[in-house]
Amino acid sequence: MTQPYQPGSRDPYQPFGQPAPAPVSPSQFTPPPNRRPLWITLAVLALIALAVLAATRLGSDDDAEPQAAPTESVSTGPAGQDPAASTNPTVGSTPGTGIPTSVPFENPREDTAGTFEVVGHRWTSEGLLLTLRVTLDRGQQRLGFFALDNASASQYDPSPSGQDYLEGQPITAGQSLTGTVLFAKPQGETTVFLAGTRRQQLAALKIAG
Repeated sequence: MTQPYQPGSRDPYQPFGQPAPAPVSPSQFTPPPNRRPLWITLAVLALIALAVLAATRLGSDDDAEPQAAPTESVSTGPAGQDPAASTNPTVGSTPGTGIPTSVPFENPREDTAGTFEVVGHRWTSEGLLLTLRVTLDRGQQRLGFFALDNASASQYDPSPSGQDYLEGQPITAGQSLTGTVLFAKPQGETTVFLAGTRRQQLAALKIAG
């Protein structure tokens, strides 16, 4: 009958004459502890911190709004007046009475310059009767006139007004011509224009209605 194996006794299956194997300690199967140097850990943490800082700066640069380019300021003359307005006729006004009002003018096309003046005006059954004076300081030209109703924007050419009719009269430097011009139009605020030989606008005066 086979006897049960007792620890520390001879293995019955081991051949005679061979020493028994030394017992195995459990500590031989335990892996050695990880002994990574401290400087490697610190270097890894420093690299991670640098990467986070770089990503934060890049994000802030991308989110920043671009600044608008400065715009150049363009001057348009006194009180913001368009420089092209200098080609428009010079405008004066009467205060609603017969007080004369004058305004200087220049005619670059005919190289003339002078003064346009309303000596008087009155409303008649025929329309607006004006007494005008034109003084020429330079050059020579032929006088022309037309009127514009400020309410309806209707334009009126002058009608004959007698022997002192001023429309179409020639004038030269040093002369001052005074005469009448009649506009057959309804009563109302009106702008009277002085025109050159080629009917270009040179100056304008407002007449109260």
